[in-house]
Amino acid sequence: MVKNGLKQHEWLQGLYQIRTSWIPVYNQETFFAGMNTTQRSESINSFFDSFVDSTTTLKQFVVRYEKALASRHEKERKEDFESRHKSRILRIGSKMEYHGALVYTKKVFTLFQDELVKSNPFIKEKISKNGSCYEYKVSSCFDSRDSFLVSMDLSSKVGTCKCNLFEFKGILCRHILAIFHLKNVVEIPSHFILKRWTKEANKGNVIFENTPSFEDDLEKSAAARCLHVCRLINQLSSFAEKSKEQYKVIVGDLDQIFKKVLTMEEDNISSEKPVDDLIHDAMESQQNQSNHIPLVNIGDPHISQTKGRKKSGHESQNNRFKKWS
Repeated sequence: MVKNGLKQHEWLQGLYQIRTSWIPVYNQETFFAGMNTTQRSESINSFFDSFVDSTTTLKQFVVRYEKALASRHEKERKEDFESRHKSRILRIGSKMEYHGALVYTKKVFTLFQDELVKSNPFIKEKISKNGSCYEYKVSSCFDSRDSFLVSMDLSSKVGTCKCNLFEFKGILCRHILAIFHLKNVVEIPSHFILKRWTKEANKGNVIFENTPSFEDDLEKSAAARCLHVCRLINQLSSFAEKSKEQYKVIVGDLDQIFKKVLTMEEDNISSEKPVDDLIHDAMESQQNQSNHIPLVNIGDPHISQTKGRKKSGHESQNNRFKKWS
């Protein structure tokens, strides 16, 4: 700004004062899932470009918006299925790589695997040691700019790197992985695994709504009630996986709930009228309605003289001759 004579520019001065809010270098220690300042708006715009344009009406927008969400949900379900059921291609064959393939989704594992592969050609130089706490300078053999300090507590396997990749993206950087390899750490520590990047991120997530609109949907829509119950059962299933005790409690209570609901269903069936009675009531109702309909006499329509068949040209010519004769 000083170099280009813009020091007194009011708008640029305002941007400079809030530079810590929008310049990435000031936010490397803040988790953004790897997104930059404009990526979110750009991704949303590109997503809707295939569904709406400048000529789309409001009615068309509502319909296409629902289609857009449905396509996104279908894509997420497909990716979840592939993450859970498709095997990964291991490039190194190490236990660390295998552990990452077990816990991470397909896309996140690709990013983690790339960092793991790049962690091999690094020089680890010990700077200091204090008990179980170490500080290393990790430098690339090929890029002098790729050199950062790593602080590591080997007893708890808690560490930080000055590159702040984990703080910014939630994925371990190559520098920490290089120290793990040096110290024979063969699995990713649990505190370095974000649930949002795991295969089970969407499993058991139930959002409890207390808004009036949500309650109205449950009262009016059978589909909303079914979806709500499915989400609750899905969350219970995730708890049942954790221990046998939780499994026994869940199964026991669900059995009681099933018996109670089955009794309610049988009571509803017994309270309903037989089919013959329903038919009889419908016929009586129809008969009562017919008795209140006034009788109207409808006579035959008036008979009018028709013009008859159209005369041919020969007949018309004969008539003209008779007239002149």
